[in-house]
Amino acid sequence: MHSTQRTPLKGNRARQLTSREDTLNISPILNDSSYFKTFNDTSLRQILDESTVITSSGNGLSEIFFEIIQSSRPSDALDTLARLAQACCDSLELVEPWNRYNINNYWLAEEANTWKLLHCLYADSLSENRESFECLITKPTLSQQTLVNALFQSDSELRLLQLLVDWLEAAAAYQDQSTRTAVPVISNHLHWGNTLHQLLLGTSLFNKERNKAMVTRIDPDAPKRQNKTLHTDDLKDDSDLCKMVFTEIRCGKFKEAISLCISAGQAWRGAVLQGWQLLHYLPKEESATVELNGNKARDLWKWCALGIATNNSENIHYRAALGVLCGHLQSALPACQGNWEDLLWAHLRVQIEARVDRFLHEHYATAEANTTTPDVLELLQSDLCTTEISLQQTFNAVKSLLEGKKESNYQTCQRYLMLGHIRSIMQESLQWLHSAEDKFVRFLAHLVLILRQMGKDPQHDIGDLILEKFVSQLIDNLVEGSCDCPELIAFYTSTVPKEKQITLYAELMDRIHKSDYRQATVKAGVTAAIDVAASARLAIKKSISDIQQGYGNIDATFSQTTLVEKDKTLVNKVILSLEWLALLPNQLSEALWLSNAMIRTFIFIGNTEAAISCISNVKNMFPDLVKKLPPTSSELREHLCLRAYLEAIEGFATWYRHYISGQPKDVEPLPSDATFSDKVHHEQKVAQVEQQKARWKNTVLHQSRHTKSLLYNALLFPGGWLQDENDSVSSPNFTQEEKEERLKQLDTLRRLCIPEIVTLIIKILQSNDDVGNHKEALKMCDLIAGENRCLYKVFTKNKLQELLERIKQSSLILLEKGRDMFGYEVNE
Repeated sequence: MHSTQRTPLKGNRARQLTSREDTLNISPILNDSSYFKTFNDTSLRQILDESTVITSSGNGLSEIFFEIIQSSRPSDALDTLARLAQACCDSLELVEPWNRYNINNYWLAEEANTWKLLHCLYADSLSENRESFECLITKPTLSQQTLVNALFQSDSELRLLQLLVDWLEAAAAYQDQSTRTAVPVISNHLHWGNTLHQLLLGTSLFNKERNKAMVTRIDPDAPKRQNKTLHTDDLKDDSDLCKMVFTEIRCGKFKEAISLCISAGQAWRGAVLQGWQLLHYLPKEESATVELNGNKARDLWKWCALGIATNNSENIHYRAALGVLCGHLQSALPACQGNWEDLLWAHLRVQIEARVDRFLHEHYATAEANTTTPDVLELLQSDLCTTEISLQQTFNAVKSLLEGKKESNYQTCQRYLMLGHIRSIMQESLQWLHSAEDKFVRFLAHLVLILRQMGKDPQHDIGDLILEKFVSQLIDNLVEGSCDCPELIAFYTSTVPKEKQITLYAELMDRIHKSDYRQATVKAGVTAAIDVAASARLAIKKSISDIQQGYGNIDATFSQTTLVEKDKTLVNKVILSLEWLALLPNQLSEALWLSNAMIRTFIFIGNTEAAISCISNVKNMFPDLVKKLPPTSSELREHLCLRAYLEAIEGFATWYRHYISGQPKDVEPLPSDATFSDKVHHEQKVAQVEQQKARWKNTVLHQSRHTKSLLYNALLFPGGWLQDENDSVSSPNFTQEEKEERLKQLDTLRRLCIPEIVTLIIKILQSNDDVGNHKEALKMCDLIAGENRCLYKVFTKNKLQELLERIKQSSLILLEKGRDMFGYEVNE
């Protein structure tokens, strides 16, 4: 009853390393120092936020996984896997025990089990090559245990099956322990106590409810021998005991199962459970004798156990326990209740028993003291006939028993890992990326990183797609344009190809609107070796494209297009995006290039206020920019041209406000019956208004001169407004296509803005009856027609007609004032 015999399938076994291009060596065997022990990583638990773990999103694991992955090295793959598994387990333990394995949290257990599976698969792949069976067998006769141990050392496929059984049992044991809320109560070493109590009372007056169908003996065979029943409470206790015994066996706790039987007073049942153990001899200390362990009549026990397992009148869980131990699959299936893990465990256990039995029967003469008689062996082989099938066939058999249930995504990954089909996981991931939840995408991303750490990523391009999806997911989950942990996103961005790094980090930058988070984002990107400058340029370009909706075909119309949404939030976001380049060194030329493009866009959509604000922000972000760039810089020249134009437009707006709204209103005339005091008051008021008019005219005069000066500065800009000089140079960080687009826009702006500047100058000149101003308006013809500047080339036919019509008005006014049409005095 208290044999020290070890399970023959759980000895110190290891796997043989095989060489396959795109698969893992998946045939490891766990020993007593298995990784299923508790990992002492209290830092993970401190990081966890219970509120994020209890929800089904699993977002709280992202930062924990980041801490694990970023600190790992290629040589630490096993430790990394162990910590990932422990992080999932720690998260699961924060949930109430009765909710840990419900539909909302079961994914967490599945992910933990997947990391544990990959851990043991990879651990075994690192083991040394094993010797052949012939090299391990050096004696003519050996015990069954010794023979089976040698078999496991030499047969990689059998070791793989046992590894998977150990993994399934460890997962079940963890689930049973983590969900247990109370210790089950079993009767204290008393066999069928309620039935015994009824029998002891006999026919006394205290036994009025005596059941005549109850047994009269309490030996283990009494119910069947007498064809009678037990007390109802004992029947329930028996059922509970059998279920707990099967659960312990399912969890790989064979000794605990036997202890349960003993504590229930059913030592005979515990003895039955031990009959499957292999025969082995252990030498006694300081003695020539040996200690016998195991069952000499193991085959005979199997034949008897088979009779119990196939008896439908027995408890379903007791039948299942014996069926698994003796290798009879059909008796174990009803207790598995259509569960994928339980069904797989039962199939694998039976397959292991079948292969071990076949091996022992083939080496019948080699096994020392084998007492199985030929007739018993023949009887067993005829009644217990198990077909040996491959692991793939095992999965097919399990699938047929799931009654239409589909594997979860985690179970599919586990199946492919067991089969060594890493390439299949990658192919399935292409489908999962379109429909999987965020938490599963996170798992796939870390699976790819771990496989790469192991050197087992056969389809690198698909792995890149998974990582890109994960980074995009992290960016999409940011709240209110901020990023509390840019190091996390920067790290995972650095795992994708360089071109995608720039695009993804630009997406992150485009999402961050608050200046407080930008410095940390730039620092994180630089630390992760990302080309942050290229990402910043791309982010600013995207911001510019956001305001180009409704841009229209300006080349065809040569007029400003319909205004798009003038949302101040969007405009501020676009303008402040230039701050990314201000935080990076040596990016002034690029910042001016993009700010110029931004200003051009604002001008095109008619939002000069935003363009002026952009100029102001550039001054603040890049002080003394004129001194920091060479005078031949095309970006600097364009910036100065645009600044001159916007200052002129702003000056005209100021003049126009003064001219229209600043003019004092005339005093209303007095009525004919006004009193003397009213007349005096009216004269004073008129005098006061005249003074105000004089001040207003003086202000408008000075403002008009200043505004004309600003407009002429733009119109007569040295070298031509928005025209690059022949020796100008520009930043090499922009493509030829972008440069051609810029030249195209510059030409369009000249056609839009130069006629506008001329029109504004003429409006100022025609704002009063001053002869000099109208003469100056007529001279605009010479300025436009001059071949030195060729300004006439930017005027369309309609624009020229409009200009001539305005100049015609000045000629008519001059004629009215006694001058000729050009403003000169007429000599009579």
